[in-house]
Amino acid sequence: MAKLHLKRTPAEEAERALRKARKAAKPARKRSHLSEEAGEHGESSSKRRRRGEVIDSDLDEEVYGPPPPPSLSSAHKPDYDTILSELEDARFREKMWDALRDDERLDAIDARFNDYAHVPDRWRVDAARGGGSEDQTDMDPRFMDDDTYAEWIRAGMWRRKHARQYEEEARIKAEKAARSARKKEMKAETTRLEKAAEERRNQKKRERESQRGENARAEYDRKWKDLLDPNAQQASSLSFGDIPWPLFVPMTHSDTAHSDASSITLEHFTATAISAFLIPISTISALAQDVGVSLPIHDREKKEKKEKLRETMLRFHPDKFEGRVMRKIIETDKDRVREAVGQVARVLNTLMGE
Repeated sequence: MAKLHLKRTPAEEAERALRKARKAAKPARKRSHLSEEAGEHGESSSKRRRRGEVIDSDLDEEVYGPPPPPSLSSAHKPDYDTILSELEDARFREKMWDALRDDERLDAIDARFNDYAHVPDRWRVDAARGGGSEDQTDMDPRFMDDDTYAEWIRAGMWRRKHARQYEEEARIKAEKAARSARKKEMKAETTRLEKAAEERRNQKKRERESQRGENARAEYDRKWKDLLDPNAQQASSLSFGDIPWPLFVPMTHSDTAHSDASSITLEHFTATAISAFLIPISTISALAQDVGVSLPIHDREKKEKKEKLRETMLRFHPDKFEGRVMRKIIETDKDRVREAVGQVARVLNTLMGE
C-alpha cells in the first residue's frame, strides 16, 4: 500500500526550506572556519577536526536541539565506606549471637551442676539473716537426710560446747522479741484509741447537726403557724428574711453559730438542700451513708416523705402564697420573694416526681 502524503501547510513549507538552506550552507561554513583557524593560529589537523566537531555540534543543536544528558549508570561509583561499615556491622552481630549462645549453654551446665551441690544451712541466706541452726532443735532426726542430720549434730555439739554463749544469745533474742511484741501492742492500742476518739468526735458532730436540724425545723413550723394564724395581728412589714424557707439558713459567723436569713439567695434553693431540710435521715441511715452503704427505703418512710412534700407544696404554691402571704410582704422584696417561691415550687415538683 502506497504511503499517504498530505499537503504541507505554508508554515511547514517555510520550516522545510529553512532546514534545507541550513544543511546546504553547513559544508561551506565548515570550510571557511577551518581555513580561517589554520591561517591565523596554525592549529594542527587534530585540533581542526575537534573544532569542526564543535561547530557541527553547535549546528546540530540549532537544528535538532540539545543532546540528551549522560547516563547515570556510567557515572555511578560504589560507596566503599558504606559497604565496609555494613560488613563490619554484620560481623559484629554474628559474634554477639555466638556469645549469647555460649552463655546460654554455660548457664545450663552450671544449673545442672548446682542441682547436685549441697549448701549447708549455716551458709544459706536465711541463716545469715538470723535464722540460725538453732531453728532445727525441734526437728525430728528420723526425717532428716544425711547432710541435714550432720548439720543438726554439729549444731548440737556447738551448743553443748558454748552453752554460756548460746544462753546469752537466746536471752538477747527473747528480749528483742519481747520488745517487738510490746511495740506492736502499743501501736495497736494507739490506733484503737485514735479510732475511738475519731468516732466520738463524729458522734458529737452528728448530734450537733441533728439538734440544729430539729431546732431549725421547729422554728420553721412555728413561723408558718404564726404566719397563717388569722387571729394574729401582723403588719405589712415582712421582708424576705422573715419568710420561713424550707432549708437551713447559712451561717454567717461560724464561731457564734449565728444565722442570717437575709443571706439566702436563689442558688440555695436546690433539691439537695430542700430535701435535707424537709426529710431528715435517721441515725442509722447517717451511719450507713458515712460508710458508703445504701439502705432500702421502707413504705412508712415513703409515705412520710410524700406527706411532708405535699404539705410544703400547699404552703409554697404560687397562687396560695400570693393570696395568703404576699400582701404582708414589703413592696421592695415582693419580686425577690416571688422568684424564690417559684423556685421552691419547681424543686418540690421534682422531688414529688421521684
